[in-house]
Amino acid sequence: MATVVPDSLMEEMEQLQESFSRITGQAIVLTDQEGNVFTRPVAPGMFYEVILTSLQNIDNPFKPTLRRLGPLSHPVILEEWIPGLKYAIIPLFPGYGQVYYLWSGIYMQEGTKALVMPAFEAKMKNHPVYEHLCKELLALPELSRERIAEVRDKIAVLGRILSKLLSGCAGASSATQGFGDMISGLLMNLEKGYLKVEEVLQQLAATPSAGDLYAFAKENEAGEFQVKYAAGKGSDQLMNAAFQQGDGFLGQAALGKEPRHWRTSAIDPRSLFFTQRGLPQPEYLSCYPAMIYGGRRALLLTVGFGKSEHIQNYDPQEQCVASLLGISDRGQKLIRREELRKEGTLILKEAVRLLPLAASHKELGSQLIDTVMSMPFSPASVLVFFQNPTADQSTYYARGWPEAEEPFYVKDLKMRYSPQAFLSGSVIHETSGERFLLECPLIAENVYKGILSIGFRKRIEAQEWRAFMECIATLATTAIRLLEKDSRYAKQAETFLNNLLQNLQYHHPELQRISLEASNMAYDFARYAGLPEKESERLKLACKLAPFPLEVLMEYDFYIQEVSLLNQVDQLSAFYFEIEKPMLSFEAQLLALVLHHAGKQEQAETLKDNREKGIVSSRFHLDINVKAVIDAEPRVAFQSFLLSRSGEQRHMQPVSPVKLLNNTSLKSPKEEWGISPREEEVLELIILGKTNKDIAAALFISEHTVKNHLSRIFDKMNVSDRSQIIALIYKRILNSERIEI
Repeated sequence: MATVVPDSLMEEMEQLQESFSRITGQAIVLTDQEGNVFTRPVAPGMFYEVILTSLQNIDNPFKPTLRRLGPLSHPVILEEWIPGLKYAIIPLFPGYGQVYYLWSGIYMQEGTKALVMPAFEAKMKNHPVYEHLCKELLALPELSRERIAEVRDKIAVLGRILSKLLSGCAGASSATQGFGDMISGLLMNLEKGYLKVEEVLQQLAATPSAGDLYAFAKENEAGEFQVKYAAGKGSDQLMNAAFQQGDGFLGQAALGKEPRHWRTSAIDPRSLFFTQRGLPQPEYLSCYPAMIYGGRRALLLTVGFGKSEHIQNYDPQEQCVASLLGISDRGQKLIRREELRKEGTLILKEAVRLLPLAASHKELGSQLIDTVMSMPFSPASVLVFFQNPTADQSTYYARGWPEAEEPFYVKDLKMRYSPQAFLSGSVIHETSGERFLLECPLIAENVYKGILSIGFRKRIEAQEWRAFMECIATLATTAIRLLEKDSRYAKQAETFLNNLLQNLQYHHPELQRISLEASNMAYDFARYAGLPEKESERLKLACKLAPFPLEVLMEYDFYIQEVSLLNQVDQLSAFYFEIEKPMLSFEAQLLALVLHHAGKQEQAETLKDNREKGIVSSRFHLDINVKAVIDAEPRVAFQSFLLSRSGEQRHMQPVSPVKLLNNTSLKSPKEEWGISPREEEVLELIILGKTNKDIAAALFISEHTVKNHLSRIFDKMNVSDRSQIIALIYKRILNSERIEI
């Protein structure tokens, strides 16, 4: 028995088809059991439009396939037209003998593009727009079997809704026109977004229907059904009420797929579910099963507390509403997923800023782990494996892995992915411990560099977050390229400096001696003045470069910061010809003082320029008046520094707190304690008497990070507080040198 669908509802069905077509990006066609097109086909994109237009020129193009398949009881995926191109057929059973079929596709199966294109050419090469079709077909994404099944399931959801609509219109009457209008409105809202379950239940309760109370119970992780939404008489008392599947009339209804009705529930002892919550005995109860996200079940409950003769008139419509609520609940999960993706996007933006700044493979591995573990999907584990790390670094870095399993997994990685392997995409690797590892290859300049492995508890989570993790892996490969570039740059810069120093030693050994002495003094003075290790090393290197003209140093892009310091020092020589005093950084002023002091005791003949060999000595004998324009603070600090280095004043001057850490007697203990460069900076500020807040401000880190550094320093030095640190350092120095403190 065929059914006549009202024009208004037919339009709603076609709009619903278009909504699902936009979501899935697939063509959708609804036919009857004879293969006749029932609603207007939906074809997103020119490729699908041309294919469907071609089918319209054939009499009953769907009929041969349906006859060959025979009666279908479940969705199927077929491959007939061209090997590698698949489509899905979903049967619809409205319940009055008629069968409809929902067709969707086309899907290109993963790894079949090389087979699809020749076959497509053989069948379509004479088509007027063949070239354009080929272009769009090449752009069609290749989908795995799991992904094709997932899209098919999404279309199957549409099939269930259309089936309910067709069933409802078959039994619709003028008495239920108001209810039909509400369903039509829900479908329109479904197009714009996803329905809010509580609002739908409120509409049901406000409709002059048979129900006094409506509720929506969902299956939770434990398999228990819990009322999450309710509207109508006594809704507050029913909220969060729970029941087990199979237990009582509600539990029995949860096991089935068809609606269940009880009109004598008042005398059923199982109705205590309501009375125990302070509600009256229901006169009747209807339960409408629905499917929600993750394959879980739900029930729409219609409860009546008074006599009614019209409940049968509302059954098809309420069944349709139950299906729509199932879709709505799925939509709410998608909305939540979108919120999580926004959180993940913010983390990705931060990773874009941080990962390229990594100074070593070890730092990169640590940052990758922190980035992945902070993702909102809460990964079970993460492991970063580098194929070609430097000699002083570990092969891999991991978190969330049992230590005993890490080496075995890394060994397995090496066996499965050789250095010669070129991987174009990530792989989901299932382990025996019910963990799904998304393994993203790190490919830099077409060379395999390693693996970023993220552990998920469910395969679907790995699939959902695959694109995010592949993006992080791409950022990691960018950081690897920068590390390799920095490594090559550092080696080239070192070679450049060695060549300069060899030339200086050959043509001007005295100037080389002076510059080396100045470099050692510059480092000590910078540390004495409170500069960090990195800036102190910069001054030391600038002194080694001081005997060479700027044009020689600027010929290459090496040592840019050091050359900038020397350029500022050179501005002092031209001071008399300038109206305004040149602006010198604090570092440049320290450098000028050291260079002048290193060269002032040498004879002019000794520091004679050797320009033809690219050597100058002018930076080592600045005019005394020029030196006077340097700020008072660095000049006073330099005088104090010279007194502390003087052998005559050594026993009379107190030891500078900063200089304690640079004392030669501490070199061995530092190695013994294993103090890192960052911890050394914290240690220096501790000796200066700085508080945690002061240290955090000076090093641009949080107080929490300062506390972590202090804890590690205490452990390494085997002390329990700051005072013991200072006492220990003084004791070491006093034991090795007779310094009066």
